[in-house]
Amino acid sequence: MKVGILLRNPARKKDVDLMKRFFEVKTYKIPEDLPEFIEDPGKYLEMPEDFFDVDMIISFAGHPDINLELLKLAANREVGLIIFSGGAKAGSYSQLKEEGRKYGIAVLWEEICCATPPIKNGRCSEFFKHFGTPELEIKIRDNKIADVKVTRAAFCGATYFVAEKIKGLPVDEAPSKAGYFTQIYPCYATRGIEGGIHKAARVHKRAVEKAIRVAERKEK
Repeated sequence: MKVGILLRNPARKKDVDLMKRFFEVKTYKIPEDLPEFIEDPGKYLEMPEDFFDVDMIISFAGHPDINLELLKLAANREVGLIIFSGGAKAGSYSQLKEEGRKYGIAVLWEEICCATPPIKNGRCSEFFKHFGTPELEIKIRDNKIADVKVTRAAFCGATYFVAEKIKGLPVDEAPSKAGYFTQIYPCYATRGIEGGIHKAARVHKRAVEKAIRVAERKEK
């Protein structure tokens, strides 16, 4: 499977490296410093033609004008799905979805990458076997987390970080600690009382709780 990634923040390179474990990845970098309104977004998207020779694209542009132009450029190509990361910074979901419908491209808009649901989208379904809402397999020994296997991870790598950190913890501590470790990982979610970082913590906490329940049922 081929994945195209539109980058803006160089720190996203770790997302690219993670996805390269599973897929052929093409990247295109746009400037970090962009004006709030862009009259000619095409001048920032002068990528080679073969960038669009992919099954799906993930845009970390975080700019509505850039993302709308990306949809236009992807029209009549083989791109089946575009994921727009960044929530409100990425643009209006309804507008992006409507434009995607116009160009025959499925659109997925996300606030935090660890809350991306697995979807069925033909050849793009393979992507969601590896990335999206976290899923874990846990082994318990002597009421402690003996081992953790990541079966589906957030794009940013937080799930792998959490999996390593909770090994050896008492079972009753692991879920809350999973939420804590998510928050100290270099996550891109917004901070603050209502920030997405708290949602990311809850998502990983629930994933650990679910994996523990499955492990405990197997022991009975």
